[in-house]
Amino acid sequence: MRIAFFGGTFDPPHRGHLAIAQAAADRLRLDRVLFAPVGNQPLKQNVSSASFEDRIAMVRLAIAGDARFALSMVDAPRADGSPNYTIDTVRMLKTSLLPEDQLFCLVGADSFLSLPRWHRAGELLPACDFIVAGRPGFDLQNVEGLLPPLVRLAGEPQHAQDLVTFRLADANGQTSTLYFLPDLKETTSATEVRSALAGGWIDNSAVPAPVAEYIGAHHLYNDGK
Repeated sequence: MRIAFFGGTFDPPHRGHLAIAQAAADRLRLDRVLFAPVGNQPLKQNVSSASFEDRIAMVRLAIAGDARFALSMVDAPRADGSPNYTIDTVRMLKTSLLPEDQLFCLVGADSFLSLPRWHRAGELLPACDFIVAGRPGFDLQNVEGLLPPLVRLAGEPQHAQDLVTFRLADANGQTSTLYFLPDLKETTSATEVRSALAGGWIDNSAVPAPVAEYIGAHHLYNDGK
C-alpha cells in the first residue's frame, strides 16, 4: 500500500486540509491518507484552542466522505507529556507496515518552510518520502536552502504538469524523494477560521458542514482564541 501520514493540529480541520489530501491521493495514487491530530506539537506548544478529543471528533467528521482517508491516533498525547516529534512517529509507523508498503509524509508549504527547525530533520527526510503542497509565493528555487545540513539535492528536479520531483540524499548515501504539488495554492488558514468563528461566523464555506455543526453544538472557538 501507498500510505501518507498527514499530521497537524487540525484546530479545526478545514477544506484546505481536505484539498491537500485529495490532491496528494490523486496524483501519487495513495491508498490511504492517515489524518493524525497531534497531541503536543513541539513548535506550537500549548496553542491548541480545542481539546485533543474535540479535534479527533472533528477530523472524524471531516474525512468521512473519502474512503481513502482514515483517522490515526499515532500522534496522540504521550503518556509522559513529551512533545510529538515527527521523526519518532514516522519510525513507529514504519514498524507497523509491511515491507512492500511505501510511507509518505504529507505537509503543507508552511510546515515545509519550518523544516530546518524540526527535531532531527536531517534524519527525518531520508526516513520516508515527502509530499509538499504548494502555496502562493512559494519559490521552488528555495527548496535546497530549506534542507537541513547533510541533506542535499541529488540531481535536477523532474517537472510534470502537476508534480515536481526532487531526489534527496544524506551524508550516508540514504535517498528519498520529495514530491511538490506546484499548482495547489491553498490559502485557507486555521488561524483565520478560528478568528472568524470567534466572531460568531459558522458555515461550511471553509469547514465541512458536519464540522461546523460540531463546532456550534460544542461552543468551540467562541472565546477569541
